[in-house]
Amino acid sequence: MSEKLQCIMPWKALFMDELDGKIMALPCCLSWIQADFGRIGTSKFIDLWNSEGAQRIRYLIAKGRQAEICDRFCTYLQSGNHSESAIRLINGPQMFMENQLLNNEEIKKRQTILNSMPMFLKVLPTLRCNNRCTMCFQNHYDDIDVGPSFWQEIEAVLPYLYEITFQGGEVTLDRGFREFLRSKALRFNSHVNISLISNGTVLDDDLYESLKENRLNYIIISINAATRKTYEKITKNDFFERVINNVERLYSLSELHPIKHFEIIVSFVVMRSNYRELPQFMRLAKQLGAKVQLLNVIGNREGEDVFIRKDLHNDLLYILTEASKVAQESALHQIERIRKIITHEMDIS
Repeated sequence: MSEKLQCIMPWKALFMDELDGKIMALPCCLSWIQADFGRIGTSKFIDLWNSEGAQRIRYLIAKGRQAEICDRFCTYLQSGNHSESAIRLINGPQMFMENQLLNNEEIKKRQTILNSMPMFLKVLPTLRCNNRCTMCFQNHYDDIDVGPSFWQEIEAVLPYLYEITFQGGEVTLDRGFREFLRSKALRFNSHVNISLISNGTVLDDDLYESLKENRLNYIIISINAATRKTYEKITKNDFFERVINNVERLYSLSELHPIKHFEIIVSFVVMRSNYRELPQFMRLAKQLGAKVQLLNVIGNREGEDVFIRKDLHNDLLYILTEASKVAQESALHQIERIRKIITHEMDIS
């Protein structure tokens, strides 16, 4: 019997992300993989599910050659939660169950061309954003070409999905997203978990009511600072207090929500401008009743990549130690992942 796959994401997921103004289909985050399924908008996104690019990614991972395309610090690889050993049967409607069983069988056979549909979908309908974060690698065009049948294609795969995640740009600014959130198709497929990645600056009454009516799994709010001054420096906007107030409002929503596992997560990209605020950010998350997501900065825009700054490595390790003293238990493994990146950089320098 062959060894268990370290990652099954190329068999389970289709994510959308931006690269040089184009929306690409991938099996996971652009941060972690140097390959893709193809470009959204040139053909129906579900056709990219079995593109030559998708087949190649599955082939390499099936052969244990993920190092050729995957970052060694990928959170999916490191956690082990997305390995073949972690596969568990999830209950749901008939079409969902049939697709899941077929998908698991195709993983077992190491198939590169799949008859099953993705179970996880990350949707990026817009690159528009009202922030201009120093570290952000996206090009914030007002309009992007995702194809005329984009939302209809998403409706078509809803019966097979376990989770759908919406992101941008700032996805709450997108009219199509707001209309889809109110759609009958989303309510009809009530087994689908809905997740949202947002900067938290836009939470009007209309959006709040739509979120309250749907079965949210989690909302990730990108804050990246523990103080107003640092937030403004990073985002070029004075929205810090607004975002904190909106997170508190979302927490009240979580208490009213019909599902118990709805979570609010506050996100922090570790970089030169903010790393010393990590302990304070951990305290802020506790105060807000939110979990923490730590990300390492991608690229060195405006000199923000603290991981290549040898002169800051010891200070960052000290700050990580201080942050671990006040962090929630659920955040400790993320602190440890950031620590491993730093120690790796120190070892090779």
